[in-house]
Amino acid sequence: MSNFYSVSDDILTNIISRLPAKPFAAAACVNHLWNKVSDRILSRPRLTSGFSLAGSPEIAVDEALEMALSKPIRPHFAIAFVGLHFPIEEIHNRIASKIGANTILITTASLGTIDADSITNELEEMKWEDEDAVITDDEMYLGVTVVIGFVPGLKINVIPLLRTNTEPQVPMVDEFISDVRDFTVLVAGNTNPDPVGIMLFGDHCRNLRPILAEIDAKISRETVMIGDAHNYFVCTNAEVDNIDTSLYTVDAVALVFARDNLNNNEVEIKFHVGISSGIIPIGPKIEILDVLVHEGKTTWLFARTQGAVWPLDAYNLILSLHSLIVDKPYFLYIGVTKETEPLDGGPSIKYTEFFEVIGTQQIMFSVAGTGINPGDICMFYHSDMDSAMASSNDIYNRFHHLVEPPPRGAYGQLASSSRANREEVFGGFMFASSNRGDKYFGNSITDCMPFYENFPGVPFTGTFCFEPIGRSPVLDEEEELQSDENRFNMQAFNTIHLVMSYKKTA
Repeated sequence: MSNFYSVSDDILTNIISRLPAKPFAAAACVNHLWNKVSDRILSRPRLTSGFSLAGSPEIAVDEALEMALSKPIRPHFAIAFVGLHFPIEEIHNRIASKIGANTILITTASLGTIDADSITNELEEMKWEDEDAVITDDEMYLGVTVVIGFVPGLKINVIPLLRTNTEPQVPMVDEFISDVRDFTVLVAGNTNPDPVGIMLFGDHCRNLRPILAEIDAKISRETVMIGDAHNYFVCTNAEVDNIDTSLYTVDAVALVFARDNLNNNEVEIKFHVGISSGIIPIGPKIEILDVLVHEGKTTWLFARTQGAVWPLDAYNLILSLHSLIVDKPYFLYIGVTKETEPLDGGPSIKYTEFFEVIGTQQIMFSVAGTGINPGDICMFYHSDMDSAMASSNDIYNRFHHLVEPPPRGAYGQLASSSRANREEVFGGFMFASSNRGDKYFGNSITDCMPFYENFPGVPFTGTFCFEPIGRSPVLDEEEELQSDENRFNMQAFNTIHLVMSYKKTA
């Protein structure tokens, strides 16, 4: 055994770097040398993922975790995307028992996932249907994807967005922002009270759009925000576990990434966001005259063309729109201009809510969702293949600077400073509208192309959801001056891309 301890650092590093996560953690505890080697192996950020379509929740979790933990990693956070008809709390508890109570874990339902195979780099898309669909195949809605992140240089916490249970039920937006900033200042110092990034998961029973518009107006534009605003989720964390549920309801949870400026870090992590839209306006503006909410899920609308006297013939209007739309199939939406008044008395904030048109009956038409009121002004929009593909290509070009080699010197050598300061991409996420993906584009590559083609072999995971949300940081002063409305992209039919990179600081 003494001979084994005396092997060279290079050989020891080669051996330990091949271990799965749990044996790797055990090896780090053997002695000081092994711990030092383990720290050197994990001196850079990592993102790993695992996926299983097993019909048993226990087997699916074990298979996904075995894949995600097949390489050295010290989990700082984990996110699990679960098929609609898997028991989400059971899945969550099993994952938590496997990765340890100190690892932040959020488990959320998913309408589908898309991953790049870690060995072949081939895309694998699995789409699950609507939550109310009749199950005809026991395995149609089953599946688990687990993403595990190791992010040295950042500190992570879960901050809940609460709502009071007493009437009137009020979302505690200012308290949420204060909690986010208190945590950030605690770990980053007073240099910047707002975090690097926020990944937010909203409850399916709440309309977060006006809340997000207010958060956007109050948190620094330098903070990246992405997530899913309308879903089922489970989270175990001291901030969440200690909530008095008789007084408060959790509207959302935010995974907050703050810069760790209080410790010496060898790397600096950056978040890069790309937002792919895919809808364009069509037809006249309309004014809502009356609404009829059906079972709390859909709304029938009685409207007229803006400025007209008589109600519109909804059936024939939508038929005429259909004849103008080239794409088949397509999705039709209305965008409703809204305005919210912050509770602290600040200026009103404008934003737009989108609803999918799902039916028509002579003078009325119906949309999915609620929250439309008489007097609201709306515009029709439809999905557009060319716009979606062009938008995806624009994001590809924006991300491409991360893979372009740095400038070379007169004799073709890379300058040492350029080599040292070059950013390396280590992982990414994608939140996509459930109407996109293979069933719309006829392939899985269009949504994933900005990441998949720029960073082949780099781990990334995508989820299809009801309401993807995203906000990219300010690009320049001119954009800052022109943005008098909220910057959160809450459009229908969008895809949000997050690229995570790092560069050495020492």
